[in-house]
Amino acid sequence: MMKFGVRLAVQGEMGAKGQGWDYTKEMALEAEALGFDSVWLPDHVINAHMTKRTPMLENWTVLSALGALTTKVKFAGHTFNNSLRNPAVMAKMAATFDVMFNGRLIYSVGSAWFKDETHSYGLPWDDHDCRVARLREALIIAKRMWTEAEVTFKGEFYQVDGAYLEPKPVQQPHIPIWVPGDSEATRDLTAELGDCWLIYSKPPEVIADWTDEMRRRAGAGGRHVPTAISTVCLAGLPKADVARWSHLYAEERKHRFAVPPTPDDVLNENLWGDVDQCVRRIGEWRDAGVSYLIIQPIPPLDGMRFFAKEIMPVVLAEIETA
Repeated sequence: MMKFGVRLAVQGEMGAKGQGWDYTKEMALEAEALGFDSVWLPDHVINAHMTKRTPMLENWTVLSALGALTTKVKFAGHTFNNSLRNPAVMAKMAATFDVMFNGRLIYSVGSAWFKDETHSYGLPWDDHDCRVARLREALIIAKRMWTEAEVTFKGEFYQVDGAYLEPKPVQQPHIPIWVPGDSEATRDLTAELGDCWLIYSKPPEVIADWTDEMRRRAGAGGRHVPTAISTVCLAGLPKADVARWSHLYAEERKHRFAVPPTPDDVLNENLWGDVDQCVRRIGEWRDAGVSYLIIQPIPPLDGMRFFAKEIMPVVLAEIETA
């Protein structure tokens, strides 16, 4: 079975016609009504994709409000930013959310990428592998606090001393930990501690190689780690609009990656075309080892509706009859 999530466009990005609380609430409530399994919210304290002065709401505050307005859909950060919060406190926040909303949290925590944001808020910043090492300690602390009565941990970056966390999460044995990223250090961390590996979409043949490699890496430790991908979704749009939106996405993300994506990269690596094209590519990703697909729809509301009504039912029907 394949499950589907949707990333909310809450910063005014990706062609959103609005932003802020009202737009976020509308998109999340409709995502639940449309049958998505999960809703994903970027975790920034300043706007990461528009101008820095463009308003950006705080992630956990918004998720908690959305949790109170919904009953079924799961919630996650796309991704939670380990640089912004003490990991023991964030483990407490996550457990509280899981209890309040009946086990509907995915703990998708990343090592952070937005250096200017971190510096501007006076928080520590290190090189990439050091940030991943920080994340490793943070995940160890969270997992132990969710499963143990009392936790003492003395790490290089974080320490807790006789820490209690009650109530424990609803989800057992603990809230699922999803590790995002594809660097070597992150792959090692995923194989060690991840319950799911979350990566940006790539062509199916690349994903197949990556999932095979993760299967070997995690399998060496006796673990199975499923794969989820997050994909830009330009489904059902005329070719001229696809070209226009792919240029927009590449422009908004040019500062996000070490090698800025081109519009051709966006089209080669993501999801676009008519229903048949999209269903075929999703099937190829599934054959490559993907079990969870998170769409980043462009334009957000219309793209989310098209995917849920035209593509998702076809994919699920094909899986059931396979």
